[in-house]
Amino acid sequence: MKALPSRMRIVVPLVLFILSFALYWHTLAPTITWQHDGYDAGDLITAAYTLGIPHPTGYPTYMLLGKLFTLLPFGDIAYRMNLLSALCAALTVMLLHCASVTLLRSQPHAILASAYAALLLATSRIFWSQALITEVYALNCLFFAATLCLLLKLLGYLSEWPENPASRTCISRILTLTALTYGLSLGNHLTMVFSAPLVVFHCMVVFRRRVLRTSQWARVLGAFFLGLSAYVYLPLRAGSEPLLNWGEPSTLRGFLWVVSGGIYRHYVLALPLAHWGERIMAWAGLLRQQFGIGGAALGLLGAWRQAERSRQQFAILLLTFVIYSVYAIGYNTTDSYVYLLPVYFVCALWIGQGAQYALRALTSVQSKWSRLVAVFLCTALLALPLGSLRANLPLVDLSNDFTAYDYGSQVFAQVPDGSVIVSVSDAHTFTLWYFGQVVTGRTRVALIDRDLLGYNWYVNGLRQSYPWLDLPPASAGIRLSVERLLEANMQSCVIFLTDVDAELMSRHIFRQQGVLYRLHVH
Repeated sequence: MKALPSRMRIVVPLVLFILSFALYWHTLAPTITWQHDGYDAGDLITAAYTLGIPHPTGYPTYMLLGKLFTLLPFGDIAYRMNLLSALCAALTVMLLHCASVTLLRSQPHAILASAYAALLLATSRIFWSQALITEVYALNCLFFAATLCLLLKLLGYLSEWPENPASRTCISRILTLTALTYGLSLGNHLTMVFSAPLVVFHCMVVFRRRVLRTSQWARVLGAFFLGLSAYVYLPLRAGSEPLLNWGEPSTLRGFLWVVSGGIYRHYVLALPLAHWGERIMAWAGLLRQQFGIGGAALGLLGAWRQAERSRQQFAILLLTFVIYSVYAIGYNTTDSYVYLLPVYFVCALWIGQGAQYALRALTSVQSKWSRLVAVFLCTALLALPLGSLRANLPLVDLSNDFTAYDYGSQVFAQVPDGSVIVSVSDAHTFTLWYFGQVVTGRTRVALIDRDLLGYNWYVNGLRQSYPWLDLPPASAGIRLSVERLLEANMQSCVIFLTDVDAELMSRHIFRQQGVLYRLHVH
């Protein structure tokens, strides 16, 4: 009888991984997409393909992994990068189950309750949506899951110390792997810094018990910096002047600007105070939307149960939950909800604990109806993720989305070599970068982002990428503007706009041609 639970601990996570990956693969975007706020896809794909530097914070860990996926022998380059997100999300679902089982410590129905929580996360709308596109957030959630899973495993070995001296070696190895994972995670997205309380708390527990020797702590610290060394990618690749070279991080000033997210810092906790109440209500609504009323109720029950069993562990998880939530609420953009994925992971952990408690409480009632109650409860629990699957499938499915790809194809089909395309939106700029550098390789079509012309590093990149383009030098502190760019090239190049620009169109004659607007020169 003991062999079955042991085998189930291996089989169930694998089944969850296969099921979730199959779901994401079936609904995956077949190419580049703008859906689910995936406007950065063109920038990330192009940078990974060419080993360049994408927008801040540079995401070196994601770039290196993305490059590996661009080498896959099937699908277009964008599809291969989308597949990376699907794989990361499916692994996160599997790790959620493992973390939940570890938290429940082999209590009755732990495997069933954990599987239920994992399925509920897998089919939740925001988590599912990020599994289908090229973005850094599925990998970010995987790193969060892996870090938390390792830390929970660490506590298991700590409970055996000092009665089992052999556990010292296991603790050292797990903490070293945790440090490496955490360092790498910071190279993917800096919001992982909000998980620092989790890591520091568990390190302090190990330190206070004096489990590890100084040499073992040195290895842990070395592993962390080894993972963090992914950021060396930025100056190394910037020095070779790649096609995409945001911020020119080969210099110290440029490196700090990229790593600190210089271009986006003004959004951090910049939400006006008057809008916080509205955002908090939206945050609560999103939480309910991800797991339903039943799931949210089980999450509250699970949080209460964890607080009863382990106040310190609950407090540190709650602190992490709050920090991520406050950051997402206060970040003054419309897509800041993607920063909530670790919050939903913690919620799913609590849901697993709540489901286990409910199952144990109801099935422990000794009556002729106990078996029927158990079957009914299991069916009800299964109905929630199935309902989530049915409700969210038409909302997140991208398997037939070719909107962004069709746009890029139409643009490059209508513009001749020697053209200049001026873009005023990230979606159009990044998509055309992808088509110009990855799909078509047409270096005689200059892609200009109007809003980046004020940065010297961007103009320097334009000079290198398009040596045939006339780029007037800055004079008397006046930076290059779209107007000066047009005046210098309108006689020698065909010039297009991607979108209506009232200011430019009031000075020059533009007529719509296909999906673009063409400048007519008298």
